[in-house]
Amino acid sequence: MAELKKSLGTLRLTFYGVGTIVGAGIYTVIGAAAGQAGTDLWLSFIFAAIAASVSAMSYAELSSTYPNAGAEFIFVRKAFPKIDIPSFLTGWTIAFHSSATIAAVLLAFSGYFNTFFNIPSLLVSYAVLLILALISITGIKKSSTANIIMVSIQLLGLFILIAVGLLETGPPKSEFFKVESFSGTLAATATLFFVYTGFEHMAALGSEVKNPGKTIPRAFLLTMVFTTIIYLLISFTVLNISDPAEIAKVNSPLSLAASNLNSWLPVALAVAALFATANAAFSGIISISRLLFGMASVGELPKFMTKTNAQKVPWVTTLVVMAAVAAFLLLGDIKIVAGMSSLGALLVFVAVNIALIVLRYKAPDKERPFKVPLSIGKVPILPILAIIISLSLVVQFNWQVYVAFVGAIIVGIVLDYFLDKKSKNEMDPEKEKELFNH
Repeated sequence: MAELKKSLGTLRLTFYGVGTIVGAGIYTVIGAAAGQAGTDLWLSFIFAAIAASVSAMSYAELSSTYPNAGAEFIFVRKAFPKIDIPSFLTGWTIAFHSSATIAAVLLAFSGYFNTFFNIPSLLVSYAVLLILALISITGIKKSSTANIIMVSIQLLGLFILIAVGLLETGPPKSEFFKVESFSGTLAATATLFFVYTGFEHMAALGSEVKNPGKTIPRAFLLTMVFTTIIYLLISFTVLNISDPAEIAKVNSPLSLAASNLNSWLPVALAVAALFATANAAFSGIISISRLLFGMASVGELPKFMTKTNAQKVPWVTTLVVMAAVAAFLLLGDIKIVAGMSSLGALLVFVAVNIALIVLRYKAPDKERPFKVPLSIGKVPILPILAIIISLSLVVQFNWQVYVAFVGAIIVGIVLDYFLDKKSKNEMDPEKEKELFNH
């Protein structure tokens, strides 16, 4: 069975996480969230950060204990080794919601691109998708270097906006701290949860991380702290310089907000947004191709999907991801696509936190380089809190999102049924024993 190359340290993995999180949301759905929360936008960011962070700790424990390209799929399979459907549907849901995420940020890319040129959005999105997929096949180290360059440019754009915005308008206004509508704040929290759905992609790179026991938890912690600080600064800046109702109406909300300050800032921000959205799509393509590779490695997907090239990159699964994203792009609505992504992420977080609780009982003696704090006996408290938070956010979406999601789950169940016998026959019994024994 093909193995992946270990090339990632703490810095590269943290850059990967920051780039995925920041690019996936701040340039895309902040407008929609502002329309829901109004001046409570900053509070929605804090709620979303807390909701994501409790699950991020569970990911840090599981991915440092069981570093594998299959990530969540492997965690759930280890927790429930006798039945296939929970782990398959976990992997399927991740592939589904992450493909939707990539499509959403590519649509946002085309929105910012068209501030400079007037080219049909779908054409721009498909062209960028093809270019990013080809770059990702060149190898994880080269891909990581490209990632660091793009993240640096996108962060520079945000820091310029924060600096200019807060210098010209002063500190956050006192009225921001009076909660207007708690229901609107919660709805925006569910929308903004999308902006944190990048951290889990770091788990899929477990097979390519050097010293995963220390590197993965550090990278998770650094990523969540750094992105939350940036998001809070951005939310206060945006509220200071723009009307939440106005930026809710456009596909390039930060550029519109920046246009209230001066003429050159929207241009600089649009350039940074191009790198941010391209990088988020790029990171997503890399991680989901690894997840599908991990699933194929244990017989849950056809064996031909384990093929790698000379650079040890799973090129077949990269092409599969590209095809899935191309299909989602046809929906064309960022809010619906982002909603599907958030719903999928929340349900996967529920599955991962359940897996962590089960594995604490099933494998109590397993060495855990990082362990989620706060337990009563063998029962970890924070994963239970994460499950409750995730389920409370699941009910915040539009009906179209639920219909699309149920359709995807039905397709996944049918696919699992037809793939099951054929792919299981191709599974190496020794490989299966190695992966699923505690």
